Amino acid sequence: MEYTNPQEVLSDVDTPQTSKKPSVLIIDDEIGPRESLRILLKDQYSLALAQNGDEGISMLKSAHFDTVILDLRMPGKSGIETLEEIRKFNADIPVIILTGYGTLESAQKAVHLNIFEFVSKPFDVNEIKDIVKKAIEKNRISILKNNILKQLQKLNTDLEDKLHELEKFAVVGKLSAEMLHEINNPLTIILGYVQILLAEIISKNQIPAKEAEQYLKVVESEVKRCQKIAKNFLDVSKKDYKNVPVNINSILENMVCFFKDNPIAKNINFVCELDSTIPLVSASPEHLQQVFTNLFMNAIEAMDAEGTITITTSNQSNKVIIKISDTGNGMPPEILEKIFNPFFTTKTEKSTGIGLTISKKIIETHKGQIYAESQQGKGSTFTISFPVNSKNA
Repeated sequence: MEYTNPQEVLSDVDTPQTSKKPSVLIIDDEIGPRESLRILLKDQYSLALAQNGDEGISMLKSAHFDTVILDLRMPGKSGIETLEEIRKFNADIPVIILTGYGTLESAQKAVHLNIFEFVSKPFDVNEIKDIVKKAIEKNRISILKNNILKQLQKLNTDLEDKLHELEKFAVVGKLSAEMLHEINNPLTIILGYVQILLAEIISKNQIPAKEAEQYLKVVESEVKRCQKIAKNFLDVSKKDYKNVPVNINSILENMVCFFKDNPIAKNINFVCELDSTIPLVSASPEHLQQVFTNLFMNAIEAMDAEGTITITTSNQSNKVIIKISDTGNGMPPEILEKIFNPFFTTKTEKSTGIGLTISKKIIETHKGQIYAESQQGKGSTFTISFPVNSKNA
């Protein structure tokens, strides 16, 4: 068989490496079909010619081609064997099979190896042009798809990296938000008592010493709470309070006393139905005070600062149960199911939306549970349960 040097054949057209035309590799041991295809396709495509399978495979590995025209029957490495080797390193390039001696077996193997089309020798000029054009377009779409997938994979990797970074910031942000919320509650109480003192001073130009002392003690206590919270913010390792045996009733009674005298609850009626026989639980008093403060303030806001808050305690199945109910507007089901979600709020823009999230976290840290029941127009009830002798997780 006559040998034709591929570089000599390509002397009158651009090479695949430099041309902007789509590139086609023709692998055929016969010079006649090679030359016919070259003359037929050279105006539209950048062509490379190979006279056997090994030469074609070498060219495919060293340069980019958009499609391959491959003779099925060649001496040495057959078209099917060449195609099998091509598919080992390039699964997507369209391959057009030329054959004048096709068999059913070879056709089945070719289909299995994902050929683009069979063309019989001698080929029709218009048919081969149309098939090559379609193969080039298929390859263009395939390359575009692969590039998009690569870009999406890179974007996904970049997003994962960014999310990992944001998670680090989120830890700091969440800590800051929790601390700010913790500080906000005692500051609200302080503000209330300051307002009382100012109102008394303005209206009477004086205030009874006993009442002044009582109010100022509350202010002093709440300021100390703020200082303690601020210290914990600066020293994260000391954020968790120590668990001690706690009388839930005592904490609730103290909280009710504080709120009864506070202007923010001046029109609120507190009803306490506390079971004196409930056992002690192992808990952090400061954390429980934070939970109850948050629930009381939510109840007050739900009632527009006027109504009744009922607090009950009981001992059921070796658990201390606390119920805090209000006569407020209540919540529809779609709101109720979201109230413990971080940053969910129906309040003003000043609300962080993490009060109930933090409260739930504190309760669960004590191995307790909290859930809410509510009906629009009939108020809400928050139920908390603590196992007796529970310990911090």
